[in-house]
This record gives sequence, C-alpha cells and structure tokens, in this order.
Amino acid sequence: MLMLCADAAIPQLDIFGPYGLMHYLATMRGYTYRTTMAVHAVEAASAPVHSLQTGDSPPQPLFKDEHLTVYSIPLYPSVPPEGEQEESVDAAQASEPMDAMLAPEATDRPLKRKRTPSPDGPARRKSPPLTDHALDSAAPVPETLTARSRSHHFVPGTLTGDEAQEWRKLMLQEMFPMPAPPPATATDSSKGSKEREKARFAKVQAKKTRAAPSEGAADGGEGAEGELPRRAGVPPDKRFARLPPLVEGSDAHGHPALPTLAYLLVGPSVRGKFDVKKAEALGVPRGPIRGKLTRGETVTFDVDDGAGGKVQKTVRAEECVGPSEVAQSVLVLDVPSPEYIPSLMTSFTESPYFSKYRSREEGVREEHPVHAVFHLCGDGVLEDERYKEFMDGFSDKTHHVISSRQHTADKIVFGKSALIQAKLNQLDADMFPVPKYSMEPARSLASVTGLPSNCILSSRNLIVNVRPPRAPTMDDKAREDEFIDVATTGAPPELADNLLEKFAEVKATVSERVGRNSPAANPGDDVVVTTLGTGSAIPTTLRNVSGTLIQIPGEGTILLDCGEGTWGQLARSFGNDPAHAHGVWDVLRDLKCIFLSHMHGDHHMGVSKILQMRTRMDPPPSQPLYVVGLRPHLMYLTERNELEDLGLGGPNGVILVLSDALNWRPPQRYARIQPDDEPFMNSETSLQHARDMCRALGLQRFTTVDVAHRVRCYGCVLRHQSGWSIAFSADTMPAENLVRVGRGATLLIHESSLSPEEEALAREKAHSTSAQAIDVGRRMKAQKLLLTHFSARYPGMPPRQDDGREARRDEPLVGLAFDFARIRLGDMWKLNAYLPAIQRMFDEVGEDPMEIDLTKSQ
Repeated sequence: MLMLCADAAIPQLDIFGPYGLMHYLATMRGYTYRTTMAVHAVEAASAPVHSLQTGDSPPQPLFKDEHLTVYSIPLYPSVPPEGEQEESVDAAQASEPMDAMLAPEATDRPLKRKRTPSPDGPARRKSPPLTDHALDSAAPVPETLTARSRSHHFVPGTLTGDEAQEWRKLMLQEMFPMPAPPPATATDSSKGSKEREKARFAKVQAKKTRAAPSEGAADGGEGAEGELPRRAGVPPDKRFARLPPLVEGSDAHGHPALPTLAYLLVGPSVRGKFDVKKAEALGVPRGPIRGKLTRGETVTFDVDDGAGGKVQKTVRAEECVGPSEVAQSVLVLDVPSPEYIPSLMTSFTESPYFSKYRSREEGVREEHPVHAVFHLCGDGVLEDERYKEFMDGFSDKTHHVISSRQHTADKIVFGKSALIQAKLNQLDADMFPVPKYSMEPARSLASVTGLPSNCILSSRNLIVNVRPPRAPTMDDKAREDEFIDVATTGAPPELADNLLEKFAEVKATVSERVGRNSPAANPGDDVVVTTLGTGSAIPTTLRNVSGTLIQIPGEGTILLDCGEGTWGQLARSFGNDPAHAHGVWDVLRDLKCIFLSHMHGDHHMGVSKILQMRTRMDPPPSQPLYVVGLRPHLMYLTERNELEDLGLGGPNGVILVLSDALNWRPPQRYARIQPDDEPFMNSETSLQHARDMCRALGLQRFTTVDVAHRVRCYGCVLRHQSGWSIAFSADTMPAENLVRVGRGATLLIHESSLSPEEEALAREKAHSTSAQAIDVGRRMKAQKLLLTHFSARYPGMPPRQDDGREARRDEPLVGLAFDFARIRLGDMWKLNAYLPAIQRMFDEVGEDPMEIDLTKSQ
C-alpha cells in the first residue's frame, strides 16, 4: 500500500496505530523505500485511558481537523492466570486486565507500572512501556544517535527505552526521507483540481528521474547489503542490523502483551440554521449583525419606537437560529479475543470522558450520541456474556455493525476472477477447480442470544451514513457481482455458442490423445503445480502477485515465493475449514519449504501471514517448516516475530535457512560479519538444515542460482531422488547460470513479464519476454516450460510466442499460468492444448483497464 500510494503521486501519508507501529514499519526497511512521499507514523499513547484523566474533560485526541476528532483507546489482554503474574498481585486481581492494575493518578512521562517485578514464568508476557502522549516518527531524532551509529562498536539491538524508539524513528526517516509538503499557496488554490494533480504528479516523476541510479532500491531493491542504496547518515551495516527489542526482555518464546486500539470518532457539532423569517419578524437588520447571531452571539441594535425615536432591542441567538446539531460519533473496536474484554469494559467504566458515550442516563446519551459501533470480533468474543453486557450499555438507537469470521459467510470477493475460473472448469474440472466459497456462515448470528436489536453483519458495499444519521444500508450504486448467480444457484455459468464449440473441439483432441496413451508416463508425472499468483508488481482483477505451490505426493509441499495475499489464494484454492482440520490446513500441515527469491515485496510480503496461520494448527505441526531466503528476508521475519507469533524455533517450528549457503558456487558475501543474534548467517548450520529439508521432501539436492535482476536475486533448482527436477527462474533477464544449473529440467517455471516485441523494456527492467523465456528453456533442454509473472499490462490473456502450436523437437512444451490452475506435470500437455480455447474465452469476457497505470514501475 505504501508503494502504491507513492507511485500514485500522493505527497504525504500519515499512519496512526498502537505501540509497535514504528517497529512494524521499520521491519520493512529492506524492501520499502521512497524518496517521493513523506510518511509519518504516529503511535497512540499506550497508557490506559482512565489513568490519563483527572476530570471529565476530553483527552488529547490522536487526530483532529475541522471535520473529525479521533480518540484512541488502547486495549490490553488480561493478566496471565495463576503463577504468571507478579508476586505483588493477589489472586483476586489475577483475571483483571493489565490496565486495571495501574493507579489512575499515574501520569508520569513515561508512565511506570505500579508493581514489583519478579522473575519471568515459563509463558510470561511482557508489557510495553506506558506513555501518556502520542509519538510521531517525523519528530527530530537527536544528532548524537546518528553520530554514535558510525562507531564500529555501536549495536542497535542493544538500545532500550527512549533510545530504542528514537532508532525506529530514524529508520523510518531513512526509508521516507522526503519532508512533508508545504501548505497550499494562494497560487496553488487558484488552480483547478486536475491542474494541481498534474503538477504534483510531474514533480514526483521528476524526482524519480533524478533518483534514477537508485531505481532498483526505490522499488524495494537492495543496496550494498542487498536492500537500500547508500545514503549519508546511518551507515548501511547499522541501518540493516537487527532492530532493538520491541519490549525489553521479550523473546521468540514469550511474546509481549501488545495493545490493540479502539477508536472513538467524533464528528463536528454544527450550528443550527439561521431562520431569515424569524430574524425579519424580530427586526434584525441585514449585514454583519446577522453573522454574529449565526455564531451564537447575542446582539443589540436600534429599532424604531413607533414615535419617531429609537430604542435598543436585544435578540438572543436561539430566537432566530435553530438548535445546534449534536456531534454524532462512531466507535471502532478491535477485540481479537475474550482476553481483551476486561480492558475494554474498564476503559468505558473508569474513564470519566469515555463513559459518557456508554451511559445509561438518557440526558448524557443525547449529548454524546453514538450512531454506530463497528465490532471487529475474534473467535469467542461475540458469545462472551461480558461482551454482550458491554454492547447492551449503548442506546437503543445505536447501530452495531459486526465483523466476525465465525458469523460471516465466506463469499467470493473477486467475482470476475471466480467467474472465469468457473468457465474454465467446464474445459477441465481437475486443472481449473472453482474457487472454494460458502454462502452460509459457520455459525449464524441469530444463534447468538442476548445481542442488542440493532445488530447487522458487516458486508461489502454496506454504507453507514453518520451525518445525517441513517440506518446502515447497501450501496445501490455498487458494481454488480459477476459471480453471484453461480454462487447462489450452484449451476455452471452459461457459455456462448462459439465458446462451447471451441471447448468441445479441444476436449475432443485431448480425449483422442488420452485414448492412445500419449504421452508416455515419466517420473514426476504425479507432482502437482498450483499457480496461486501469476502477476507481477501489483495484484490485478484476475492475477495476484507471485506464489507457486509444488505438491510432491507422499512427501511434502514447497512454496516458491509468497507475495501478499498468498494465504487468501490458498484458502480459495483448497477451502478454509472453520475447524482448521481440512482443506488449506492440510496443505499447511504438509508444507515443508518456502523459498523466497528476492526482496521485492510482491515476492515475499505474504510469508508472515502463512507462518502466523501455521501457529494456529491444532494439533500443531509434526515436522518443521524451512524458510529459505536472503539475510533481509530472515531478518525481517525475526523482527516481525516480536509483533506476532510466527512460530520461529521449537522442534517443529520454522527454521530459517540462508539461501546464499545453498548456492551452486561460492556465494556473494554480505557487507559485514554478522553478530551472534543472527544464527541463520552460519553457512554450515544452513547447509545442515538444507540436508534435513531435502531428506524430508525426498529431494536429492536443493540448489540456489544467482540470476540477473536489479537486486540480489536467486532462482532455484530442485532435483528429486526419482529423477525429475524443477527449475525456478524468479525475476530475471535470461540467465546463463540458470541454463547451466537447470540443465535437463523436467519443468522450468520462468518469468514472462513482457511480450516479445518489448525486449528493450524488459532489459531496462531486468525482466524477460516470453520469447526469451522459451529460448532459455530450449537451451536448458527443459522438457516443459510454464510461463508466469505477467505484467499488469496484460490483465487477461498474457502474450505468448508459440501461438498455441505444438513445440518443436528442440523446444520445451509451453504452458501459460493462470491463478488457481492446478497442473499435474504429466498433464501439462493438456494445458498447452487448451490455449486456443482459453484465448477464445478471454476474447469473450473482455479485459478491464487498469484504474491506476503503474506499469512504468514494473
């Protein structure tokens, strides 16, 4: 999202969130960098709201402008039960939220917890430092810290307290060095909106052009150490060293009790309308005096006394101005689990200000109306009697909009993509399975008793008008869901007559070949390749970003790259069983290797979600999962693990493997010797882990290959003990290394970003055309070639070189990848035979133009 906003020429982005927001953003410093946009991260005060208030006056807002005031409310999980809280907390307090343990008058900067520390228990959860003020990443960082970073002995990971937070701020300022844009001038204001937009976009493009030598890094690329370009200030080796701990004393086995944020959004209090007829009846003259009445002032003016003289008359504002409109408010509550309910209850009972918005007194409710509450509920929250009691504390006029996976149907979101898949399913049901969905929730909302009357499930295109206040309603102007008829009836979509004829023609050809047992069976025929994401740089209507699943029957599964949204693609492809027992959970249980090729976000930003979901499996995994990546990948996961449990460590947890150690030749060295807090930098350890991984997957070798991209990037070659092999190019120009190492591959999965006539552009962007990919496959003597990673220039049918003809003797069999396609290696010849029919289908469906043209950044 950050890079999308930057490429769309947005000059400044302000991001507000709870404690940990700066750490979260700083973990991305290895692949997120823009000189064309200012980014300000603001962390809300982490202290409980009741500890910050001395009266009923409003607290300091997190955000405020002329239209909206936003207050933040940190919510903490309950204190761990018996044996895990401090010795000074008695048994009666054991179930209380952490914020209830604080004395209300504790308002020092930063606030300190009023408890005696004790040794950590086996599952002890640390809490973050408590502050009574928001922290802005744009605030100046002491020059002394930057100066200290140039010392050879300086280690960022040892910083604590305020210095640790200053270091995170410094990292964000390094990632987004552009200062905030100045306020608009009178000249700017005189321009039309389109003119201003064009001028702003031109400035951004000019700045990009000046920064051309660092273009690779500006796209999330790598510099001296493989991440960002060198800049004055913090030395690269310190910039990419491990961040300070998010919470002192926390580690991979004892994740801190971090807060979520609830938000109270208060709209403007609008003055009543001026009644001209009443003003004229009262004799109020026209002019500035009426303006004073509009502003709520009492005015005095001279009027004719009827006898030729003048007398003074006083008019109060309420005599000719309607009543003011009371400010409506909205609550947004993020309650991940029942552990957070006590903290939520305390925030609205112990805080003099926030308790006004959940009051049983009618007069108070009228002065502080809550039009809607948005409930983001984790498992078990909505059924909890305490939460029902909390909801019941609002006015009967308050609308409750509930977002809960347990109570919401798992409907298709991208209707056009699903519709195309349903049409292709009629061509080959095994190769093109219909995405999994459910029109019914796992648990009906009606089954939850005791909820307020004004409850409604959140859904796509739901509108809640706050001013003037109206009941939630569906947007009647929303785009029609193309898949809804298929989803509700269960019947396959209708096909045009010419498409039916083409489908029948190619299916007859395939049946004829199957009937004569052509082609013959070969090792690896039963390996299944599922293309989860086949686009590049940005997701489109029909293609997600990179992700390819390799399933080896009876031995395990490998995921090649893992772009953002890969978990969603897996769930749609295999089904998301609410009981976490089947479907995508079977795939996750079988997953033994994730290979990350390089640091561009569209190839790895989905991995943390996969690892997080893996920790939810019950029973837990019986074998480890190996993540093979570059140092920046492994460092990112290590730092991200402090925010959410990714399952690093443990006998069957996630094992980090340095891809450099598996290179086919002595690898490129990183810029410095790594400290002891990066055990994954030990090549011998990585080699041993790789041997264990190969043994678990039945592989003879797993080899990484340096390819030709704008950043440090590795492809890989998998060779199985039974003789088959798969080569994966990742992002690259035609690479001789890959040709050499992948010689004789059963399958080559090669990027095909651009069409054959765009070879110059492909060279400029360090990508390949489809013709170049076919040539690599020919020189490699690969048996089969699967083209993927298509530019957003081609939202539908990607360009290809062979025009659907059968491969020549010296060329591999070519197939084009489509999201959700499930290709058995022994059946890949079918995919090649289907191409003319697939082309006909895309001609019928048509292609949606991109709303934002980002192809220049690809």
